[in-house]
Amino acid sequence: MLKTFLNDELPLALVWLIFGLIAGLVYSLEILGLDGSQTLFSPERARSLHISLMLYGFFPLLLSLLPFALFEKEGVLSVNAIAHLRRYFVVWNLFLLFMSMALLFGNMRGLPFYDFPYQLNFLLAFSGLFYLLALIDALRRYEKRPLWVNVSLITVVAAPIVLVILMNPQYGQVEQTLVGPHGDNTLGMSFALLPLYYLLVKLVSKEPFAPRWHILWIVPLSGYIISLYIRNFIHPLTYNEEWFFQYLTLLYLPLLWRWWHDGALKFEYNPYLFFSIIAFVFVDIEGNILFIPQIRELIHRNDLVVGHAHIAMGIAVAFMALTIVHRSLPALMTRTFATLWTTLIALMALSLSVAGMVETGWIHTDAQLFFGGRSLFGFLLILIVFQVLWHRIKPQHITLIEGYHWIGFLSDTGGGLILLLAGGWIFPVMGWHFSGTYEYVIFAFMIGTGIVHWTGLHGDAERLAALSATIRSLVASVFAALYMAGTLDTIAVLVAFYDGVYAMIYWLYVRGRE
Repeated sequence: MLKTFLNDELPLALVWLIFGLIAGLVYSLEILGLDGSQTLFSPERARSLHISLMLYGFFPLLLSLLPFALFEKEGVLSVNAIAHLRRYFVVWNLFLLFMSMALLFGNMRGLPFYDFPYQLNFLLAFSGLFYLLALIDALRRYEKRPLWVNVSLITVVAAPIVLVILMNPQYGQVEQTLVGPHGDNTLGMSFALLPLYYLLVKLVSKEPFAPRWHILWIVPLSGYIISLYIRNFIHPLTYNEEWFFQYLTLLYLPLLWRWWHDGALKFEYNPYLFFSIIAFVFVDIEGNILFIPQIRELIHRNDLVVGHAHIAMGIAVAFMALTIVHRSLPALMTRTFATLWTTLIALMALSLSVAGMVETGWIHTDAQLFFGGRSLFGFLLILIVFQVLWHRIKPQHITLIEGYHWIGFLSDTGGGLILLLAGGWIFPVMGWHFSGTYEYVIFAFMIGTGIVHWTGLHGDAERLAALSATIRSLVASVFAALYMAGTLDTIAVLVAFYDGVYAMIYWLYVRGRE
């Protein structure tokens, strides 16, 4: 069941991933001198969108399926739970859409990682309701619930409340921790990954997995609780106190080694989890080195730190999610893809790290060369993700009506996206008037027409082709009338011509041929 669900939901999830990677690529090119000020991809918007889609898009959405992958393995996943998961994905995807549009149109809070409007957190929390219903459905099927199941239930119930509180602009913890090293926060964030690693090892292990060496997570957790008490009720943490709590993260490394061996895991069968753990180990060790005061004073907020973050999110967290996909769809998420992804992210992080060393004065060369390398490796990464998406959606055989839908989908959705993002630059270049208001609504409508064609590829092909042709005919007639009335310039002629001709192709040639 989960395999079918993942196969259905993966294309849209990959679109969010590609969109986030493209935003990152545009931002990297703007560092090299590309002027995006006349588009929706201005530097601050592109950066914010890139970070937000990485934190809230493809990876966390798929990673949230981890308990349900275990439910399926233990034989308690039902069709009803899958139905709730589909509703959960619908609401989360709506959140991603609203978040992306808000950031593209400049509605930002000025925060490093949670830049979208606070109100959208309520939509995200609402998605959790359906997640909770899916979880409860599975829990009812256990005769005796395991500990990890009870912990998952408590987490899911608490998460929406915690989310709304932490993100609040007046009293939320997120806006209270914008400055300072916050080694205790690093300790807490890295600890949050440990239960996920435990569940992933449990998921992919072919033998019963019983974790050991609990003291290696109990001590860091205790340290984090103590740090929160000191920070909130006694005094702000000193640098040395934060440094101490930061170093407690090193206890996670032997624990992960123990779990890997106790689970009898091998790289050959678990490449994504292997790369994820290796990246976590690297980031943990590097992070503790970068916390040394003399080093941190030189590199704080420079590109060496950015490269460090790319390894953490781009491999460690990303491959947690891909471990789940690989288990269900191994032919799609191959070991070759894992190796290529890891290599490109590592090269990107290396480029950023060297650029950071140039910024500190440790290396004397041109940092732009390494920024260019970051852009190149990012572009190649987008290509391999596109390849995975195409492998998933490519048709085996295209009929006449399907060809009509494919052309309509690619031209309208692709053209609409390009105009939405860069219409502010394209229109003046072509000599057309651009007010920056109603045009965006037209571009969104154009994308919507393309999605009608996409839907037609998956059922009711003839009826949806007729619907799209009718819409195009109406649109063509209105644009032609506005042009002849002198209200719109030559862009109206182009729209009327394209939509009118494409509608006539259906009416005169495609309709009823199959």
